[in-house]
Amino acid sequence: MYVIHIGQRAEHRTTLAGVLQYLNDDRDGKAAPRVEDIAVRHVERGAIPVERLASGNFAVRPAGTRRAILSLILDEVDRFIVRVGGKILRPHEMSRAAWGAVVAAGRLAYFPAEAIDMSQADAGPLFQTVDLFEDQGDFDITDFICGEFFRRFGYGTNGPLYHPTAPPNCRHEVHVAYALMRGEKVRECIINTYRDNPHHARSELWMRPLIEVPALRGALSPSVLQALCQTMRSEKLEITTHNVGKLIAALRDVPRDGNYVHVDDALYAAGILPPRTMPTPKPLEGANAQPATKLAARIRTLICQRRYQEAVDRAGAEREAFNISQRELDRRLRAAVIERDGYGYEWPNRVALAVMERNIAVVLDIFDGPKDWNTESKRALRDEYGVDVLQCTSAERRRRLFDLCGFSLAEQAEWEAQAAISKARKRADRVVADAKSRAEGTTYRLETGQAMNGREYVDFCIAAGFSRLLDERRGSVTRYWIHDPVKRISRPLRAKDGTLDYARARLEQNASEAIA
Repeated sequence: MYVIHIGQRAEHRTTLAGVLQYLNDDRDGKAAPRVEDIAVRHVERGAIPVERLASGNFAVRPAGTRRAILSLILDEVDRFIVRVGGKILRPHEMSRAAWGAVVAAGRLAYFPAEAIDMSQADAGPLFQTVDLFEDQGDFDITDFICGEFFRRFGYGTNGPLYHPTAPPNCRHEVHVAYALMRGEKVRECIINTYRDNPHHARSELWMRPLIEVPALRGALSPSVLQALCQTMRSEKLEITTHNVGKLIAALRDVPRDGNYVHVDDALYAAGILPPRTMPTPKPLEGANAQPATKLAARIRTLICQRRYQEAVDRAGAEREAFNISQRELDRRLRAAVIERDGYGYEWPNRVALAVMERNIAVVLDIFDGPKDWNTESKRALRDEYGVDVLQCTSAERRRRLFDLCGFSLAEQAEWEAQAAISKARKRADRVVADAKSRAEGTTYRLETGQAMNGREYVDFCIAAGFSRLLDERRGSVTRYWIHDPVKRISRPLRAKDGTLDYARARLEQNASEAIA
């Protein structure tokens, strides 16, 4: 028997592993006690020193060799916790604290410093002795503890399998939850631990119904039960002793490997789950509530038909693949209807007004593209105006659009020439703006020591009469200069920082203005 004193409080444990479990147990955010306030002693062997490791965990320092200490800990766990009355208990047959002691013993395979001073040789101080019956040579702590667990208990340090298809898990709440799910007997005192401390099972959200509603235990397969709990929780519905019978009856035909969709369908068919609600659609208002022309009305009709059919087809494919429930299918179909009926005339009216006003720039922007661009608008234009821009070459399409807006061939050529000039000017302006922005992000220093950014530097040079760009290649490197042909002096520029591009753009701009 071990006695643990923390201040004025005393606790008793039957195993040294239980002492470790108690000292290092989750305190739910409470501060850990100071190591000087902790005292541990065995009723026969006396005091056992306690240390605080760098990790923050507490460690005990019993006397003995490494093998002797670990053997003592495993013997105690075997005798007082796991093998009671000759039967090896499973985790759900032990209290949470008892299983925590087993886990603490297994943890020593990987964190032996919690029970052994790893800085000391195995012989230790003079009062420690080496067991003459121990195997000599290197002592592998991990192999020893893992081997002892399998030899003594039949499972590793993480405990036995809680489910045939799941990996081992050392968390007590997982073993208790699956035991309840299987309908196995679990002592009421163990169940009360989780009933009174819900935070212990906060990651197993389906465990709470098993605790509160005994009729659920053993009634459903793991996948069906978990899906049921997920569905009811998402719908903010509780599983109670009053509705559990109806729930189980509704799920009797669901396959054992059924998922969320199976469960949702079964509960919906039984009238337990309501249809999923949709917000009330708002009526169309303002300028977008009515079509400006017949073309606008036709465009809206075609767009709504296409979007509605796409939504219906997507929902149908998801349902056929059993990725969504019947409730979700019904909701998506209603949403498709609402979206279809609520689509306004903003885009259709924009297109229709551009055609009506013969705004060739907007008309080209909308219609002068590949056939899979703005298909509904092009189909509506064909239906209402007889202008087919779908089944023709790009040149024919462009000519038909100019003709629609009343342009002759000569007028088309003049407009395109002006558009090309405007486009080139805008492109040049963008280049200048980009170069200017990059140049402003760097710093140049003149011979006088004055510092300025790259844009100010180029402007200063051009204002001072520098009017030519020079380049000089040295091996694989090209250097750039802005040159004053009168004074015959040059100043450096760089391509990477934007000063070269900005200087070139400024000089070209000055040349254009001089010609004009």
